[in-house]
Amino acid sequence: MNNFITKKVHYLRFKTFNTTKSIFLFGLFFAFVISLKEVTNLSYNNFQIFYFGSTDFWDGINPYSNWYHLNKKGNPLDLFLYLPVFSILFLPFTWFPMWLGAFVWNFFTYSIFYYSIFNLPDKFNFKDKKFIFFISCLLLFATILSMQFNPLIAALFLLAFIHFEKDNPKLAILFILLSGFTKVYGIFQLSMLIFYPKFWKNVGFTILLGIFLFFLPLIKLDFSEFLPYYQSWFDTLSGHSRMQGFYSIYRPVYAIYPDINKYATILSIGVLFSLFFLGLSKMKRFQNSFALRVQFLGILMSYTILFGLSSELHTYVIAMVGYAMWYLFTKTSKLDKILLWINFFLIAIFPVDILCPVIISKFVLGKLHLSVLIFFATWLIMVYKTFFTTQKR
Repeated sequence: MNNFITKKVHYLRFKTFNTTKSIFLFGLFFAFVISLKEVTNLSYNNFQIFYFGSTDFWDGINPYSNWYHLNKKGNPLDLFLYLPVFSILFLPFTWFPMWLGAFVWNFFTYSIFYYSIFNLPDKFNFKDKKFIFFISCLLLFATILSMQFNPLIAALFLLAFIHFEKDNPKLAILFILLSGFTKVYGIFQLSMLIFYPKFWKNVGFTILLGIFLFFLPLIKLDFSEFLPYYQSWFDTLSGHSRMQGFYSIYRPVYAIYPDINKYATILSIGVLFSLFFLGLSKMKRFQNSFALRVQFLGILMSYTILFGLSSELHTYVIAMVGYAMWYLFTKTSKLDKILLWINFFLIAIFPVDILCPVIISKFVLGKLHLSVLIFFATWLIMVYKTFFTTQKR
């Protein structure tokens, strides 16, 4: 009898998430519970920021230079830092009562995140896709708790990759530019154009589409307001980027060298160009290898957060998805496996209050900077193994 019960428990444990439907409903349930908690507690500040950033634009108010909004509890809301195109695309979510819009927003971002993972190319088997989803799901739920844009950014990276691999570059470029013209992050994925056919044709399409999106705010703004509007966004973003308050590789550097704030942008651009030229130098290898293209994408998604100028703990959902993809398509050593779980605990477990006491997480993550330092070391290994070895899955 005991043996039968043991076998039954074992069977249920491994069959529970054996279908895409069961996994989707699992995540949707948590998205609903989290949204309900935040709406009930009037804590959905980020959605309110998005809401007012969009409605201000459509009402002819500059949300960067004229920001005077209070949250539902009567406290000042944080600044609106997204590009003008975000305000345009967010419009449908302002058609709902604010509390209902918060639910719709979280369901939307969760669903796109889920869809992008489980529609990765068939060279990712079902087990691979489950691995990516579940190793990133705590970070996913944390960013849903904050009602952030990050799940959608991660999804746009993946959707662009999916359509590059399907030989549908125009749609891939659209996803990249939508990400780039809303939160900048995704624009870096344009470096992958060199790995796919019709490079110059795709560059031309990118320029034309980029011009269209850049000037899209003119549907509401007068031409005389246009450039000052972008300038006010840039000024607001620049004033917000202080390395000591965020979780990029510059955080531990700031503790030793506070002037890093002056050079962080240049350093990040330099690292990005280094990755591009490394890819260019081995272009033929990457063009002929699906595994190497996956690894490059993983490195790029991790770079976006690790070298970001305003990376927060929950933005690491983007990095974790990329890291998981890289891990799956690399011939892993014992060190890689150990680092995977160390990073998981530091990046996904430690920031969760109910799993790790705040006093410990603040010391480990905020004072010792262990999550950033370990992930940076891991990222360097990722770069080395991808560009300077022949290892792959």
